[in-house]
Amino acid sequence: MLRKLLWGIRRRVRLLFRPYDKIFSGSSANCYFIGIGGIGMSALAFIMKDLGFKVSGSDMKESSITKKLEDAGIKVFIGQKKQNISRDINVMVVSSAIPKNNPELEKALEYGIPIVKRSFVLGQMMKRKRGIAIAGTHGKTTTTTMISLILKDAGLDPTAMIGGEVKNIGGNFLSGKGEYFVAEACEYDRSFLDLYPEITVITNVEADHLDCYKDIEDIKKAFKKFVSHIPENGLLIISADDNNCLEVAKEAKCKVVGFGFGSKNRMQGESLDQYWEVEEVRQKEGETLFSLSDGTDLGSFHLHIPGKHNIANACAAIIVANHLKIDMDVVREVLSDFRGTNRRFQIKGEKNGIIVIDDYSHHPTEIKYALEGTKKFFKTKKILAIFEPHQYSRTYLLKKEFGYSFGNADLVIVPGIYETRDTEEDKKRISAEDVVEEIKSNGVEALYIHSYDKVVEYMNKNLKKGEWVVLTIGAGSVYKIGEKFLEG
Repeated sequence: MLRKLLWGIRRRVRLLFRPYDKIFSGSSANCYFIGIGGIGMSALAFIMKDLGFKVSGSDMKESSITKKLEDAGIKVFIGQKKQNISRDINVMVVSSAIPKNNPELEKALEYGIPIVKRSFVLGQMMKRKRGIAIAGTHGKTTTTTMISLILKDAGLDPTAMIGGEVKNIGGNFLSGKGEYFVAEACEYDRSFLDLYPEITVITNVEADHLDCYKDIEDIKKAFKKFVSHIPENGLLIISADDNNCLEVAKEAKCKVVGFGFGSKNRMQGESLDQYWEVEEVRQKEGETLFSLSDGTDLGSFHLHIPGKHNIANACAAIIVANHLKIDMDVVREVLSDFRGTNRRFQIKGEKNGIIVIDDYSHHPTEIKYALEGTKKFFKTKKILAIFEPHQYSRTYLLKKEFGYSFGNADLVIVPGIYETRDTEEDKKRISAEDVVEEIKSNGVEALYIHSYDKVVEYMNKNLKKGEWVVLTIGAGSVYKIGEKFLEG
């Protein structure tokens, strides 16, 4: 008991003070990643391997990502066991999702191996270059991808960590030799406070991750602290349509650029050094067109992904490119060719004229924008939204907001709630049936169908040929429903 208590004290001291900058100043450290098969962990592992670090790790199950890691010469243990940990490991890298009783974590404590969060290591890697960080409640992955591809096609050879696999680069990272490092800055567990970027984008600031924040004021406080990390000669880019972003931006010491859809009239007195206006937005089947102007005509831009939120993501990318003096013709071409990232409005296929799309949206605003864009993209079709809420505690806190989000759907099916980091008490507070009732109370038809197979069975029996678009929505495994339907 005493030994476990001492281990716990040592671990808390390590994670609090993190006296490990020197470990990452060179490239010779032996680094072990718990959960190496995750999107964020794997991207960091690949990049560090390319920098010369010795990298290994473990994951609970084999996947396409663990196979890619092994193909790159990275040792991956399937299953997390104490015997995987050896004394020659210099540092153990963990994400916020790793529980304290993880056996590999316990063994590392026994051996006295330093333990650091993934975000700390990301911050250390970013210090080697000029950091570009993309923060916000949603839109981070798409914006990060757009910026990374623009820098790549402009010949700047960036390093980039992306929270999803991208067809254009065949993976979730770029390991470039150029001076820029592009990465998502996640607010969960205040991880982004480990980063000190030169350029920062904040897409929006809304209530989320209420398991680690008290309320929206607590969230804004964390974003304000993050913004204070940007140097005076840096740049902050925000959505001027988001009042929380405008409030957060007041803490910036650097130049602040805002963009928005008709925000000009209320910009007086706000702490913006420059404002860009979105103009001439046209959305039609399969195409989105818009212009962006800071008083200078840059011409029009085309996207082949729908939604006002994706126009906003593109605007942030355009402003970054403009700041870096990248040719706008390169930007136009990248945005026109951009087809999104894995699980971000990803068209999975078509069966009997029914189009199946998967979207990672798991916040009410994301869902609202995804369905709004789908409605404009596929004007002649009905929309079936198959929604799997992510995490019981989160669903309970955002239940009313989820209820408001499905106004553009013709039918919503909820197969259950995806469990992650939930207690038994959390699971007693809310059910899938409660979510269905909340959606119905807002005038949208909704059903609870208790398994993936039963949902597929319902789709096969009830969806008329050529009449529907199916959108699977959620951060869990709900995409499997669309795949099962397409497989027949």
